[in-house]
Amino acid sequence: MRLKEGEEAVRRVLGEIHRRGKVGTKDLARATRLPTPVAAAIRRELEKAGLVARKGGAILTETGKEFVEGVLGMVADHRKTEGSIGVPPVHEPILEKLRDYSSRRPSANPKLDQAHATPETALRRALYMLDGGNLAGRNALFLGDDDLTSVAAGLLRVAKGITVVDIDGRLLEAITGISEKEGLGIECVLHDLREPLPEELRGAFDTFLTDPPYTIPGLELFLSRGIQALRWRKTSTAYLAYPDKPPLEMLEVHGAINWMGLFVDELIPRFNMYIGAEILGNTTSMFRLVVTGEARPIITGPFRGGIYTGELRPTTRVYKCRCGEAIEVGSTKRFTTVEELKSRGCPSCGKKEGFRLAERRRAD
Repeated sequence: MRLKEGEEAVRRVLGEIHRRGKVGTKDLARATRLPTPVAAAIRRELEKAGLVARKGGAILTETGKEFVEGVLGMVADHRKTEGSIGVPPVHEPILEKLRDYSSRRPSANPKLDQAHATPETALRRALYMLDGGNLAGRNALFLGDDDLTSVAAGLLRVAKGITVVDIDGRLLEAITGISEKEGLGIECVLHDLREPLPEELRGAFDTFLTDPPYTIPGLELFLSRGIQALRWRKTSTAYLAYPDKPPLEMLEVHGAINWMGLFVDELIPRFNMYIGAEILGNTTSMFRLVVTGEARPIITGPFRGGIYTGELRPTTRVYKCRCGEAIEVGSTKRFTTVEELKSRGCPSCGKKEGFRLAERRRAD
């Protein structure tokens, strides 16, 4: 058919008919966000192929149902959650597991801009991907995952494959342990994304999700590697967690997204909640990005610049101990975080509590 919308449009049509059981052409077009003539044309071609029939609306034939469930891996009893954000009661057992696993994951490393998302957020993300038709029967890539979204996706037990790429070996060890215990089959790859993506990961995935460092170079790098990892660049879907920034910086964010041949299909404010990240109000937005046929990475080779906040905007905080000692905390100091200071204790009196923030200095 030489569809401008690509293969993914056909998948969306099949998925919507499968989800509803029976659907009229106008409703089908509205749900898949396709022009009505395009949705109708796809439906007619599917009828010719014996996958769809019309009985007061489009329905799947037995052959179509076998194809959708057996080949495409779609879930027969899945129903969309209201607003694609809530966690339905049916998933409470998964949420309880995530709470347990999250409580035992490695501590966040601020040098890597890590701030753990809540278990509820991890599951909402996985359900959001599932609702969009981008998890069931799909090979999904998670670029960085201290939030354990890959585990949430795995516990839904619908994905064809799940891979995590991360620089933090502690985290990958934890995810591997969970995966082995639960039989999730998650593949973990220890890799610094400042280096080119390993060859075996290029063109291997249907979708990706990333919660990158909250800097423009970090955003560009992680999205670039994600684009390189996609099997189909034409109307594939990517997911991005990113905070609200000042207007000119957000203009730069959207400019980078658009320059790479992506566009924002949906943006949900305050979707992601974090344990920590107080400077961001403990929350970021979720971007659903559509990958066009013009998609290209900004960065293809090794990247030698800074991507983390501490590298680009280093901040030193001075804490006062009750004994009067002033202690500098920052990425280049003896104590990199206040949590580390509390763990090791005041260098003067040894106490591990009672520290007060006295001063914040940002490098020029």
